[in-house]
Amino acid sequence: MKYCIYLKKGEPEVNFLSEEHIFPAGIGGIRKLPIEYVSHDCNNKFSIMEQTFMRESVIAIPRQFYGPGKRGNLNPKNATKSEVSVITDNENDVQLGYISLGKPYKIMQMKWNKNGSCRFSTNPRLGDAHLQLETFLINMKNFTGKFKKRKTPLLDENQIILGLHNNMWYVAYNDEKIISELAVFISKVLEQKPFETQEFQYQQNQISVHSTTVVDDSYYRVCAKIIFNYLAFIKGQEFVLNNCFDKLREWIVKGGEQNLVQIVDKGIVEELEFPDQSHSLFITKVQNNLVGYISFYGNAFKNLILLSDEFFESFWVEGFICDWKNREEYDFLQYLNEIRE
Repeated sequence: MKYCIYLKKGEPEVNFLSEEHIFPAGIGGIRKLPIEYVSHDCNNKFSIMEQTFMRESVIAIPRQFYGPGKRGNLNPKNATKSEVSVITDNENDVQLGYISLGKPYKIMQMKWNKNGSCRFSTNPRLGDAHLQLETFLINMKNFTGKFKKRKTPLLDENQIILGLHNNMWYVAYNDEKIISELAVFISKVLEQKPFETQEFQYQQNQISVHSTTVVDDSYYRVCAKIIFNYLAFIKGQEFVLNNCFDKLREWIVKGGEQNLVQIVDKGIVEELEFPDQSHSLFITKVQNNLVGYISFYGNAFKNLILLSDEFFESFWVEGFICDWKNREEYDFLQYLNEIRE
């Protein structure tokens, strides 16, 4: 039956075009729900929510260091890149860059001091520095004024950095007033081209990254969605359509005040050894509450989720392990049998 477990709607109100992963593919999830369980409308909405979860929440930090890459890809060439943020080297030079598999990389950028100095820098991995500068100047000519801001106290109030990465412009600054002078800066650079006779210097420096992560609505809702997906996977569509889950499903879809997910310090199965950097979840009943537990990257981030406080059926313990590094997923009992052998 094609009937969405989140919207409680079927065709023709909603379409069913794609399958929903239990754990998001972006953190290595493999197993999926049947296509008739989650509507395409929900999948589109969840994709945006999961993008924030993977790129901006605390999950982004281990993902940038360990992986996986886009859609769970384990090839280092497709490793996840962090959002562009402010980085500094051991000489406290402020720049723009990103992290991939734990290593920081600069992007093409130009730092300008309104008192006169201007400097172009780039990552040697991007190729010849003169060609990179030429590319940068060509793109400067088409600058539309659309960019992402990176405010930082590490820059002087008279400094501004204009960076280019994957066809997106980034601006780092201390005092927002200087942004109004960005067009003047670009105009002067294009008119004077002061870099054509410069020799580039290549340096190896220790880099520090200055970025922020959040634990927000998207993080909590994705945690709850993963647990609810697994409940649907093991118990079936009809089971999770029960009205006792309406509060949870509505919050996952719409957001709002959060009182269903709690970050905890201690895991519930810490005495067991799971695969390195794996994700795990468990569901059990406590009195009339159906409760989920989920952790990411080897119990580094632990969360309790209240699925229902009006659950009166019997329920033992169900669990699931995502060993994304080895592209394996296990039901809990299956995993116990494997490690005993």
